[in-house]
Amino acid sequence: MIETNLQDWVGRTATATEVADGQRAARLATLLGHDGDPAAPLFPLGHWLHFSEDDVPMSELGADGHAALGGFMPPVPLPRRMWAGSDLAFHAPILPGQTFERTTTIESITEKTGSTGPLCFVKLRHEVSADGVLATTDRHTIVYREATSAPEGSAAKPPREDSAVPEGWDWSRSVRPNEVLLFRYSALTFNSHRIHYDHPYVTEVEGYPGLVTHGPLTATLLLDAFMSTHAEVVVTGYRFTAKSPLFANEQIHLVGRETEPGVHELQAVAPGGKTAIAATVTTRN
Repeated sequence: MIETNLQDWVGRTATATEVADGQRAARLATLLGHDGDPAAPLFPLGHWLHFSEDDVPMSELGADGHAALGGFMPPVPLPRRMWAGSDLAFHAPILPGQTFERTTTIESITEKTGSTGPLCFVKLRHEVSADGVLATTDRHTIVYREATSAPEGSAAKPPREDSAVPEGWDWSRSVRPNEVLLFRYSALTFNSHRIHYDHPYVTEVEGYPGLVTHGPLTATLLLDAFMSTHAEVVVTGYRFTAKSPLFANEQIHLVGRETEPGVHELQAVAPGGKTAIAATVTTRN
């Protein structure tokens, strides 16, 4: 048996082309509670509505609903995967109808051991162009880990109790993503990962207490909250790291503060005050 060297996947590239969809962008605006305008420039994270990694035949999906590994993505021998974070630079707006081209490069594969066991971090660089002009650079990190032993029966638990809005921030917004919001976001992004909609699977197989709120959905809610309170600035960069999972029907506090001119610290705060997502936004006037 030939042992697979994951480092052989470093440097691999893949290119995909789509057309920026204004109707899809308008649906994201509706999901966020705004009036959707199909002619408006895409939300800064609007490219996430395109180029789904799960846009493959049903026969090529794994047991968790994600595209099976071993093609473009390395065959990491760890079954659980999560979006660990992204580091984005926004160079130019994307308009509906423009031709999107995304070139993805596997930048690095790093194996570590954490408190839960073996971990593997795969870092991708997505370069997104619109009509030939570089619009967004998105460095996306995925973490793979071992399966946890779910207790016999269901690991389901009620949502954690609400906690007070944390102090010391310039602004805050509280949200409570429910099953409908998670379903709509999965549908909008063609995300078939079962942890976001299959309650028996997520509790009995993966051992979570409930449906997992998408990391990119929380990151989108956080950036949208910032932009709603800072309409006068242009967002030039957004970096976030997922610290701990959030679950459907839990209250999330979205908070932010300016740390220096043009630089803002953001957090999505879980019940009990634990940081779920830590983020930084850079802006210009």
